[in-house]
Amino acid sequence: MANWSLKKYLELAKGFQGRARNTSKIMMNRVQKSLQYAYVSRRLRPRILRREWIQAINAGVREHRISYSQFIFGLNHSNIQLDRKILANLAINEPFSFKTVVDEVKIQNSIKEKPYDQVSLDQAFERGLIANNVTQTWFKKGIKEGHKLYGLKRELTPEELKKFEKGE
Repeated sequence: MANWSLKKYLELAKGFQGRARNTSKIMMNRVQKSLQYAYVSRRLRPRILRREWIQAINAGVREHRISYSQFIFGLNHSNIQLDRKILANLAINEPFSFKTVVDEVKIQNSIKEKPYDQVSLDQAFERGLIANNVTQTWFKKGIKEGHKLYGLKRELTPEELKKFEKGE
């Protein structure tokens, strides 16, 4: 780097603690390292922001039962010219506007929605969606008290309830 005056280093080391603020030898090394960190962070910031935008769009799109890749494919093949930053902002702050964009992409590209995965309680235990005996006991207690099960799209029939209570 160019030869800076001590005054320039003092200005850049203003917020540092201890001898990194006062002693010139340590201060110069810390200032140089902080400038390296700043350089790298300026390169990383756009990557991080893009990743966050994609996560926000993905979450918003999955509420409308299509995948992120289907949505972006449809968006690229439609006449909608919105970037990921704008779409993420819509998904977070304007859900109804985002829904109209998603619906328009679905219509223009004839994208089908993913159906809900309807699973009986026995299938959920077999697939490992409900893990251990503690959870089974908790669900049995919840079923007896008439609570709805999270994740199931319908009520259990009396036959299914009897099978579950017997442990079949």
